[in-house]
Amino acid sequence: MNLKRALLCLVVSLAAGCGGSSEKTDSTTPATTAITSTAFSNSYLPAQGGAVWRYDVADSSDSITLSSSNVIKNSGQESVELTWDHSGYKQTLRQKNNAVYIDRIKLNQVTVDNKDYQVEVDLSENPVLLLPEYAIIGDMKGSDGYHDMKVKISPNVGPAYGEYTYEWSYKGAETVKTTTGSYEALHIRYRLILSISVTTQDYGTVHTQVEINQDLWLVPGIGIVKLADYSAASSTPFIAVLSGFNKYKNENNVIAPLPEKITIASDSPWKNIHSFYKLNELYGNWENEYQCDSNTEYSPSFKLSLNETSYTLRTLVTNNESCNQAKAHEYIESGTYKLLGHDIIDTDYLRLELMPSSSEQNYYRFGNLVHNTHNFAYTHEINLASGKNGSLKLAVDTIPEKFINQRFYTNLKSAKAKAPNIEGLEKTALVYFRMYDDAMMIAPEEDFAGWGMQVWNDKHCDSILASQLKDISWEKPLQPLGYDPSYGIYFELKIKEGNTGCANVIIHKGNQQAVDDNMTLDLSAPLYSTITYQDTEISYN
Repeated sequence: MNLKRALLCLVVSLAAGCGGSSEKTDSTTPATTAITSTAFSNSYLPAQGGAVWRYDVADSSDSITLSSSNVIKNSGQESVELTWDHSGYKQTLRQKNNAVYIDRIKLNQVTVDNKDYQVEVDLSENPVLLLPEYAIIGDMKGSDGYHDMKVKISPNVGPAYGEYTYEWSYKGAETVKTTTGSYEALHIRYRLILSISVTTQDYGTVHTQVEINQDLWLVPGIGIVKLADYSAASSTPFIAVLSGFNKYKNENNVIAPLPEKITIASDSPWKNIHSFYKLNELYGNWENEYQCDSNTEYSPSFKLSLNETSYTLRTLVTNNESCNQAKAHEYIESGTYKLLGHDIIDTDYLRLELMPSSSEQNYYRFGNLVHNTHNFAYTHEINLASGKNGSLKLAVDTIPEKFINQRFYTNLKSAKAKAPNIEGLEKTALVYFRMYDDAMMIAPEEDFAGWGMQVWNDKHCDSILASQLKDISWEKPLQPLGYDPSYGIYFELKIKEGNTGCANVIIHKGNQQAVDDNMTLDLSAPLYSTITYQDTEISYN
């Protein structure tokens, strides 16, 4: 029986040469249906009857096509069948609540006992998530174990059944260059493992496992603009890039040639992830008051400062025997964080993965706190939920001085930040700029040559002395004060009295900027904060 070999060819290398012509005409003959809509309503997969996408295969003169059936609409759900031209590989996709799932996969020309069969797997009871309404950038996350699936072989060679598992991740918005233009695309990755068993008269029960491991780049209004398949035995992935789409519609909803550029809208949930998870409602300063509790050995109190990119957390652990906060142990940590989505234990909570840049006494760990450790090489998490009347719920798994195995909860109240003034600031502020070499070490001083900093005041951020600003221009930016082998080059900002506590900066080398957008530094933040952008870090204190 050659079932395993055939499945691997048809599913894993769905467009990489399992036989048959690689050229197709830009037309299909979609099946008619009683209830259809003109197009799949998800803009990242704009399927419709007669839609055909053509792709050029990397490092090859071959091309492949993807074609769409009509879209069926039923009870608030939509389904469409997409077919790759090689060997009749088909996927049935379903959209529900703005998320897209894989319902079915159909494979033609599967060889069993020297005969060709069709194999169709039905995943509809637990469909595979292909594109959620919005997602969190992160590592691959798996489904909860294996799910049963229906398997049909035609002509019938014997009873067939199976199960599957999958993993999925969103890698972020990336620019894809095609022959028609450059498009900002959603980069998703998924890994689907199909375990199939067939009981035959001649060979008994045969088991096989098929893995689909792919990256897809999707653009609104166009669909899949790039495919990378890692499932085949080859050491390099099979890559195909879009070269044409016969149903692209312009802003007037008229079929038109592909544009030179498409970007994801600024109000897209894929760009404004924080607001869709309502994390932005938790930005600000929060604290709880210490209460001496004679029934417990220790009492903690917290102060949390959270903004769009960074956090600072202060924990005070007091021994309740004396109820003397003067003898309490204080832990302060600040750094950047990454939004991980909802907590798996308490779904009302949001999980933030912390990347600390500083920690007083090297003790502090929050989320999974480890007391009295000097190892800074890993990240940890905090869990936050919005409460009533402007409160914030904080979940802590372990706190210093007292290891507890259960989750500890506390309520924080909004605390207005004190108006910054010169007495609360240094006369100067240092801004560090780090770049890394190929070994992820701080780049040598000569690599920073030519980098400077643009600084300016406006009505919102008015903190820098005019005497320093008068000598700064785009052509002559502020020059670094020095180089630190642990932190990179650093700049000195001169702070004036009656300041607003923030500074506008751009770190650049000519027209090359460290980040795409202007930066606003919070000069009143305790300790210092670090902002990480790709292979650079910007810190200030």
